Amino acid sequence: MRVTIYWGRETQPIIRKKIRERFNISDYLSVNGETPADIREEDLPLLRETEKRGFIQIRNKP
Repeated sequence: MRVTIYWGRETQPIIRKKIRERFNISDYLSVNGETPADIREEDLPLLRETEKRGFIQIRNKP
């Protein structure tokens, strides 16, 4: 599933690195603090849990 991940200012670089490695997300970061990513369907519940804990925001953009 194609999603856009917003990294908040308070997300520490080491946490970003661990999330990127776990979900195979690129190192790209736009000026708006967003990263487009293809997330496997089986990883989506864990990514949503990461969002609930406040590390990221998942944005569905076309």
